[in-house]
Amino acid sequence: MLTLTLVAAEPLTAEQAQATPRLRLKYQERVRSRLAAVLPSGEAVAIMLPRGSVMRNGAVLAGDHGARVVIEALPEPLARVTAPSVLGLLRAVYHLANRHVPAQLGPDHALIERDAVLERMLVGLGAHVEHVEAPFDPEAGAYDGHGHAHGPAHREDIDTESATLGEQLSIAAHRARSGG
Repeated sequence: MLTLTLVAAEPLTAEQAQATPRLRLKYQERVRSRLAAVLPSGEAVAIMLPRGSVMRNGAVLAGDHGARVVIEALPEPLARVTAPSVLGLLRAVYHLANRHVPAQLGPDHALIERDAVLERMLVGLGAHVEHVEAPFDPEAGAYDGHGHAHGPAHREDIDTESATLGEQLSIAAHRARSGG
C-alpha cells in the first residue's frame, strides 16, 4: 500500500500534471488526517497528514519512490446562497461565519454544505438558496495556517491565482496598506 503525505514543493509542470494520477474526494474526506483510499488504477493508498491539514483541490501528495497524486475536489450536494444585494449577501455570510459554517465564496454567491436549518435561516434573512452539485473548497480559517498570514507570505511573487477569494482580498488589502 502506497503511503501519501502533502508536498510542499514546486508545482507540477503541465506534462507532469497530465501524467499524475488523480484522487477524487469529497470535502469531508479531504479534511481527514488519516484516510484509506483507492486510486483509479485500483492501487490502495494510505494518506497520513498532520492533524488539521486540508487537502485542497489541486494539492499534490507524495509517496514512496517519488510517486505523486493530485487531489481533485469531487462534486457534491451544496447550497448556493445569493441575495438581491451585496449587503444582503454580506449579511447572510456574516450569519454563516458567526456559526463557523465552512463556506466557499464567489463574487456573487457563497456555497455551503446543505443544511435545512441553515437554509431556512438564510431565506428568513432575505437570501435565496438553490441546491447545486459542485466541488466544495471552502475558505481556509484565519488561524489554521492555510489562510490569512502576515509577513513573507504577502510577497509580490505570491501566487494569487490559486489563492482563495478571501486570501486574494487579504493580499490586496495588505498591498494597499503598504503602498504596494
